[in-house]
Amino acid sequence: MVIVEGAFEQARQLDHGWIGPEHCLLAILATPNVASAALADVGLTYYRLREHLLSLSYDPDIPTPRFHKARKGVGPNPAAHKLMGWASGFAVGVGLRSTRPEHWLIAMLYLDDGGAMWLDPFGVSAQAAIDALASRGVRVPEFAPVEYQPWRGPRTVYVSKKELQPILDLLSKKHPPGSEWKWGFNWVGKPRRGRISAEEGIDLDAIVAEAGSQTTA
Repeated sequence: MVIVEGAFEQARQLDHGWIGPEHCLLAILATPNVASAALADVGLTYYRLREHLLSLSYDPDIPTPRFHKARKGVGPNPAAHKLMGWASGFAVGVGLRSTRPEHWLIAMLYLDDGGAMWLDPFGVSAQAAIDALASRGVRVPEFAPVEYQPWRGPRTVYVSKKELQPILDLLSKKHPPGSEWKWGFNWVGKPRRGRISAEEGIDLDAIVAEAGSQTTA
């Protein structure tokens, strides 16, 4: 996939040890195509996004992987993996076997904060980007895209590998996808620990305690 290869190159240039939706968006913007033209229509360009990503500081508690020349490559994070599937789905939906940049952009804008969050710093809404695509003749879904909503009062906990799955099971049960309050997790550190974050509407401490009591019962 051209966008995946481009995203890898963008991650390498930024010295990032992962590929996320932000790198895929950079890959779209890096070359002339209908998607990059639509984004330019609403004020987002390759250099604006790249400078923004370079300015970001990451959580010091999380050892951010760095790109290393000796590696054969870096892999997509979970959000990028999901994005790949959605982009392929949008391509198949219009009768194509391979994806085009516009399919990746549409996928980002309809996938739970998968890409819309990277438009937000520039005052660009997901709907504005979709409208720009439509104005250039791209077939887009008939329903509205997912608008980015910053996390509200997130709380974060770190747990062992053994503790993680019961907590995720409870979170999935009490706050399934599509619920009002968001949560997520990632692996961090050595030895590996689970880093779980949840918005203020989720009593994360209570869920951790409940999962622990079920494990020891």
